[in-house]
Amino acid sequence: MELNIAPPTEATPVSAERVLVLAPHADDEVFGCGGLLARLAGAGADIKVLYLTDSSGGDEVTEDRDDYARRRRAEAQRGLDVLGIGRSETLQIRDGALADHLEPAADAIARVIVEHRPDLLLSVSPCEVTSDHRAAFAALHRALSPLRGGTELDRIMAGCRILLYEVNHPGYPTLLVDVSDQLERLRAAVDAHASQLELHNYREAALGMRHFRALSLPADIAAAEGYRELGLVDLVSHGHAALVERLGGVAIPDPITDGPLVSVIVRTKDRPELLAEALASIAGSSYRRVEVVLVNDGGTEPEPPPVFPFPVTRVEMGRTQGRAAAANAGVTAAAGDYVTFLDDDDLMEPEHVATLVGLVTAAGVRVAYTDAAVGVYELDPSRGWLQTERRLPYSRNFDPELLLLDNYIPFNTLIIERELFDAAGPFDPALEFFEDWEFLIRLAAVAPFHHLGRVTAEYRHFRGAGHHVLGDRPRERADFLRQKAAVIARHRDRLTDETLSRVIDRLRAETVDALESVAGVRDEVATLRRSKAELFDGYHRLNGECEALRGERLRLMDENRHQGAELARVSSELESTMASFEAEVARLRERKADLRSETAELEATVARLYAEIERLTSLIEAMEGTRAWKLHRTIERLRGR
Repeated sequence: MELNIAPPTEATPVSAERVLVLAPHADDEVFGCGGLLARLAGAGADIKVLYLTDSSGGDEVTEDRDDYARRRRAEAQRGLDVLGIGRSETLQIRDGALADHLEPAADAIARVIVEHRPDLLLSVSPCEVTSDHRAAFAALHRALSPLRGGTELDRIMAGCRILLYEVNHPGYPTLLVDVSDQLERLRAAVDAHASQLELHNYREAALGMRHFRALSLPADIAAAEGYRELGLVDLVSHGHAALVERLGGVAIPDPITDGPLVSVIVRTKDRPELLAEALASIAGSSYRRVEVVLVNDGGTEPEPPPVFPFPVTRVEMGRTQGRAAAANAGVTAAAGDYVTFLDDDDLMEPEHVATLVGLVTAAGVRVAYTDAAVGVYELDPSRGWLQTERRLPYSRNFDPELLLLDNYIPFNTLIIERELFDAAGPFDPALEFFEDWEFLIRLAAVAPFHHLGRVTAEYRHFRGAGHHVLGDRPRERADFLRQKAAVIARHRDRLTDETLSRVIDRLRAETVDALESVAGVRDEVATLRRSKAELFDGYHRLNGECEALRGERLRLMDENRHQGAELARVSSELESTMASFEAEVARLRERKADLRSETAELEATVARLYAEIERLTSLIEAMEGTRAWKLHRTIERLRGR
């Protein structure tokens, strides 16, 4: 898993039916992955949020933590309602103290995964700056890193996708999800957390992160959320600190300065570059009560780093004497209460020694071991040795009977009480290889081993380099089976018929379980192939429909061009008509004013005429009332007129 700092240049849709969100506090699911959650909820996904702390206030100064926690839980529920999420659960771990309660948090995560059975798990990124956020990822690692197959949790996680989201620090996403159409809902969900908005401007921070994430995407995408996809194998085959660093974060393990002295025996011969890497991995150990015993098996005298945090005891063999003799010389020179081994081509992780010391100092434990991931490296001409494969072939609880037939314990995973070397006896120099396995058989007869299924070291294999004592293809060596047979023959007296029967029966049962698992995987593969065929059929059908739509789009665009020209002509005519109309309206308005003036003059003239008529009417009436008018009328009648 190499770190790629370049962000994706296209958005990737994410779908799921059952989703589990791990949120350090009662708001991180909104601030970090609220857009995707809104989209998934809208598509009908069953979503549950597990809050890992009680949100009672970490660094915030609160008068009443219980009241503050109740307020935040109520706000969180309102935010979930906005997003369309119906279920949540809150652990009673105090806000700000998650790092001190990783075990119960990990147990709760495992329990909820089994209960909810998600096909998508969303967890906060370890690149975050808040301690509870980093601790949330550590709890997830603690819950899933021991998975070795066979449990219900294994089966669920085998089909579960893991995405890491960002809250307060950008990580290195491997996919971006377009959430442009969810911004209003996201804004409303953020606004539900009023108590937090009183402390910081989380609204603009959350929206700003999404606008920032859209920078590498096409211009029509306004907002996106960044996610780092993580495989279950990444969690299983890496220690916590190493995985955080591979994801781009900074692992800050607390240094442990108290405890027994541990001697780390490093065997080397003429591999200065690899030796430097091995010593650098020891220097990064969080356990600080360490001494290094550097055994040079007849090669050029190595030069340890000029600045090294631990004392180094150098043992020069003078001439090449082999792996067993070098191991014996290292044990003889060791001053520690406990001894562990790291060959120059292997690596330990920062928590390796601390984890082993924690195991071996428990009551009754004198030998303990963890797991080592096998890293396979190939030489790239321009970039050097690159890890091309990482797997976990060795992870088995202590089985002294099986150990008589095969070695399943990488030697760099062990810590051994110093006094047990005297009881078990030295490594056998007669063995060119398998000296560690033969020693473990004798050691197992002295004390039982305690196993923790957690990767804390790396067993490295460089293809084509000739570094490995057994070569690239050990089973093709003529002496491989012969040497193995020699080790088994030394302890044949312990391989009774009953012992062989028990070992064979256990291995047979494991083989049957493995074959059944393979058969189940084959059925799933067949189902996936059918689904793939259906998807391809659907793709071709949709592609045909898309082609038809593209043709229709081109036709409509052409039609729009013609309609656009006609629209321009009509618009021009309308503009001309409107100009004429407006001119006519102006003329009519002027005429209207003239008519009003003329009407007023006519009305005045009519009024004068009416007044004159009234005056004349009055004169006539007055005249008709005179004696002269009456005499005139009488004369006219007499005349017959």
